[in-house]
Amino acid sequence: MKIALVCPSNMLFMPYVGNYTKVLDSAEIDYDVINWDRNGTENPDNPMTFRDKKTALQRGFLDYLKFRNFALGILKRNDYDKIIIFGIQLSYFLKSYLLKKKKGNYILDIRDHNRILKAYDIRKVVEGSAYTVLSSPGFKKWLPDSQKYLISHNTTIDNVEELQDCANTFLQKDKVKIAFIGALSDLQVNIDFINSVKDCNKVELVYHGEGLFNKDLQDYISRNKVGNVALTGRYTKEQENGLYNDSDLIHGLRYNENINCKTLLPNRLYNAALHGKPLIVAEDSYLAELTQQYGLGLVVDSLADLEKKVGNYLAEFNFEEYKEKRKAFFQKVVEDNLLFRDSVNKFLEF
Repeated sequence: MKIALVCPSNMLFMPYVGNYTKVLDSAEIDYDVINWDRNGTENPDNPMTFRDKKTALQRGFLDYLKFRNFALGILKRNDYDKIIIFGIQLSYFLKSYLLKKKKGNYILDIRDHNRILKAYDIRKVVEGSAYTVLSSPGFKKWLPDSQKYLISHNTTIDNVEELQDCANTFLQKDKVKIAFIGALSDLQVNIDFINSVKDCNKVELVYHGEGLFNKDLQDYISRNKVGNVALTGRYTKEQENGLYNDSDLIHGLRYNENINCKTLLPNRLYNAALHGKPLIVAEDSYLAELTQQYGLGLVVDSLADLEKKVGNYLAEFNFEEYKEKRKAFFQKVVEDNLLFRDSVNKFLEF
């Protein structure tokens, strides 16, 4: 048996692919990863990797069409037994092939909402799949009803014993370091966040990662002579653990202006909890619901008086309660991920 995983981005930005490769590797099943090197950081000699001359991460319809043609050529040449497709956009561009040639033999993995759903009824592709995997139960609010859904969280953890020990040393610090770790997006919320902390003596804000707005944000910081905010740029997967360990709180703020922001669960939710670092998130979202339910961080109603809100949160922080609820959160995550793993094994007939 041979499997294809079709991934529309760099592997650094798709850590959840590991949820599948972990199962495939343990079952010793042969597989290919067909992916899109959007920022020119991957092996240039890999024939399974698509590249264009662009360097920005954001891509449009014609770019996706080119990647679709590249991926479809490989899929047809190799005639894989089963396929795992990542993203609503790829499900649209590959729907004819999936439904005509691979019905019942593909998994669709959805990690966020996409506006293409305004012109595309995804129902047939969902029902034609063996499973449609969601990274957030909140997505069921905007997807068609189906019995095909599974939850696969944005973490490869499958045992609560993998949780790292966490310390409460940040509670004794004179200055708290808030870190954003990941692909930088949502320019306006970050400008507003910077404005809320730029005059705070007890807050340091640092951005690790490369995204759509690094230059815009750096220009804003320089132009306004903000001294307590820094951007470090691109990092490797091997550096990620160190960046979390060097932080005190994790920036998980997004304006909940659209259905995607209201219902997704970002990688930072899991990584922050895994490293014992509380999140800061905005209210009125599924992320905020989970953060409150499991005591994983600070939920704010606005960015006003943020230094005071952070100070009050830390002053009232119950470290033992945090550890207990953090473990309960991961127990639920592990349950969902084990069901996902068992279902993928069934899909593979292993």
